[in-house]
Amino acid sequence: MNTTPAPSALFDLTGKRVLVTGASRGIGQALAVGFAQQGANVIGAARTEEGLKETAALVEGSAGSFEPHVVDLRAPADIESCVRQVAERLGGIDVLVNNAADDHESSIEDTSLETFQRVVQLNLQSCWVLTRAAAPYLKEGGGKIINIASVLGLVAIRDNSAYVAAKHGLVGLTRAIALEWARKGVQINAICPGYVETAMLPQLADEGVPQYIRRQVPMGRWSQPEEFVGPATFLASAASDYMTGQVLVIDGGMTAQ
Repeated sequence: MNTTPAPSALFDLTGKRVLVTGASRGIGQALAVGFAQQGANVIGAARTEEGLKETAALVEGSAGSFEPHVVDLRAPADIESCVRQVAERLGGIDVLVNNAADDHESSIEDTSLETFQRVVQLNLQSCWVLTRAAAPYLKEGGGKIINIASVLGLVAIRDNSAYVAAKHGLVGLTRAIALEWARKGVQINAICPGYVETAMLPQLADEGVPQYIRRQVPMGRWSQPEEFVGPATFLASAASDYMTGQVLVIDGGMTAQ
């Protein structure tokens, strides 16, 4: 007798309780909207209320739901309070998406210690604190964590040492906690985007930037935030139950060169 679930059941997110950080724009907003459209109950955490309102408007009429939660993700105590409140409002947490990020491009000589700490706090420390705070809820029902890293968590470029260090750290964190929780019923994986058309991709109006990206990316373009909904759905669903500690690279072929 074939006991393999139908594809629709494998990827089903109906009723999943999801916390997405950085849900006010870019990839985080796209994932929050995409998950809600697939029936998940999503709470989006970010620093700016205005962006979260925009996300809520995009979710209207979806099969699932979305609620905003304004929080400073650089403050550990605020993060822990946020996770408790989210778990109370949703009745638990099934999926945690660590997406919130910040960037700073300059040489190491021109990067202050304060700037380095600010970038690492959001891109790496907040993910560690969120993961630790969400542990009881995720282990309770066999949950999923999706860390949004970067191809710069696998390779490096010049004049971006703080961001590169933080994203390499996030890939390492993904693998380390995946090993810790491999027998706890929790899967932890990462997505490494390449160039994405978001506010973090600077100077798109500069004619030289699109030309540079077309030269660097074999597919000849940057990605759109919505193109990450499919891979993230796979990692959030039963379809990825035997996958942990892994990295999905979504970069138009950049790192294949």
